[in-house]
This record gives sequence, structure tokens and C-alpha cells, in this order.
Amino acid sequence: MPALKKPRTRISPKHPALHFQSPVTDLHCDSILNHLTGKWDITQHTRGHIDLPKLQAGGVRVQVFAIFPDPKKIKSGEYERFVLNAVKMIKQICRSNANRLGLALSPADLKRIINSNRIAVVVGVEGGHSLEGDLKRLIRFFNAGVRILTITWCNSNELADASWDHSQPHNGLSPLGRRAVQLMNQLGMLVDVSHASEHSFYQIIEASSVPVIASHSGVYALRRHNRNLKHRQLAALKENGGVMGQVFLPAFLNPVPAKASIADVLRSIDYVVQRFGPELVGLGSDFDGFTGRLKGLEDASKLPAITQGLLNMGYLEQDIRPILGLNFLKLWERVFQGRKIKSTKEAR
Repeated sequence: MPALKKPRTRISPKHPALHFQSPVTDLHCDSILNHLTGKWDITQHTRGHIDLPKLQAGGVRVQVFAIFPDPKKIKSGEYERFVLNAVKMIKQICRSNANRLGLALSPADLKRIINSNRIAVVVGVEGGHSLEGDLKRLIRFFNAGVRILTITWCNSNELADASWDHSQPHNGLSPLGRRAVQLMNQLGMLVDVSHASEHSFYQIIEASSVPVIASHSGVYALRRHNRNLKHRQLAALKENGGVMGQVFLPAFLNPVPAKASIADVLRSIDYVVQRFGPELVGLGSDFDGFTGRLKGLEDASKLPAITQGLLNMGYLEQDIRPILGLNFLKLWERVFQGRKIKSTKEAR
């Protein structure tokens, strides 16, 4: 547990240095979709929650870009092509902005990139439906540069049931899903349990030989929503060695979304820390995955406010740095060290 002090009543002069010298990591955003569709260029100032200037202003050192093949818009048989084209686009963005960005295919890559004062980009795919039941795609996705798979989106798929789906066709994780988790462990690909049903959540953790992440979730005890994690789930994630990326989506924070603010985010982080320690929580904004603005965290440039808020609550530096990103770095190192398939060619 963190050694908490009484809340400070004034701004700490340590705040800017602490934040900008920490490996600030956002475990989930949907911002790349706006670039893919041509809505805007995320390397320039945009109207979105995230773009390159906002990431730099917010001190973000590691950004996970989630590729989301929307099952409502993409036809069956076209998911793989969509994902691979999106990975190519992300790689091109990194190449064209090599002085500011770098693609991280491993924890070693990530450290090298952030040590060169650039932003490390990690590629994820949101939704196991993108595999269409073909586990060979996991190998192809990994070869292309994907390092995270969110097992479900709002829809259940061949791998597992989703939290939004009342029908629960698999009663949790399917046999194919179990094999997928095991293959991901062998590859060193991170397993993401956000969006999974409760049964799926526990069964995924049981099937995984390494820690998992809940990239963009919240706390059910504070906001009763099917996308948030209950106390028992948080306890299981802690025992697994996993990390929950605290989500910023207003409806997951407050029953009246218009009233949601950074105070809800800080309260949620503190709830987890007080009960399970600072090693369980990170940041998972879900920026550009929702409309509107969260008061106090309107976009990525406002992330230093989280550090300031934690300082004001009495958190110490050694407790804040893990929350900002060290927890994820340590987890990915553990996952990558545990991989069994090490000869797979990694395309850069």
C-alpha cells in the first residue's frame, strides 16, 4: 500500500518534473481510426482527444493505438485486410515522424525509444472477432507488429463472451479462445480482458500463464456498469500480476456522464490503490473512443493534471510513477520473457 500523506493545499513544485520524467503510458485509444478514414491527420493539431502535438504536450511516452475493425461496418472476410492495412499506416506514421515516434515491438524497443525522447507506439487490436476463428491470424498479426489483442469488443465472438452480450453463447471462454490465450502467451502478445464478460474474465486469467491487462476499464463499486470491474475481479487481476488501465469514458465514471470529471478518475484510481496497492493500476483513456470531453481531462494534453491530482491527494513519487506507466513496462517485460515462440520474424 502507498504511504499516503494528508492532501496538499497548494501546487507542488515537483509536479512538472515528476510527470514529464515518468514513462507516462496510455493503454488504449481509438484515435488511429480517424487517421485511417482520412477524418484528420493525427500528426497535426486536430479536434480529437489525441494527436501528436497533444501527446507531446501531455508528456505521453507510450501510446497504445487500438485498431478496431467495426463489425457493424466491416464485412466478414475483410477483417484481416483491415487490420494489416492499419498496421502499415501506423508504421508509415512512425517512419514519417521518426524524430518524434518509434514503433515498439518489444520492451527493449520501448525503453530505447523513450530514452531517445520519442514516443513509443504500441499496436493493439480491439476484438477477437478480427481473427474470424483462425488462430493463424494471431501469428500474422504478431509478425506485422500487433502486440495486444483485446479478446472481445462489445460483441461476443469465436473466442469468448462479451460483457454487453446477454446471450453469453460460450458461458465464458470457448475452447478456441483458450487456445488463443495460450498461443498469445507463447508469442509474447499481451492479453486484454477489457470488454470481456465476468465468466470470460476469470477463465482468461486461469488460462493465461502470464499477467494480463484490462486496458480501459473502471471500478464497478463506484459506477455500476458492465464494463467496469468488480472487487473480486480486481482481486483476481492483482493475483495474476495484471494491470487495469483506468478509463476516462464519462459513462463508465459517473451515472450522469455530463457531470463526470477528472475527480471521478482520481477517485477510481485511489479506490484501487487503497485496496490493492499502486501496482494494479495504470491509465487507459479510451480517448477518441467516445464523444464529448471529460472535464479536467479534455484531451491528452491535460494528462499532467492526473499527476498533480495524485500529489494533492498525498501520493508520493514512488507510488505515482508506477501508476503513470512503470506498472505496464514491468508487466510487458514479464510477458515477453515468458514467450516460447522466439524465432518468429518481426516485421519493422
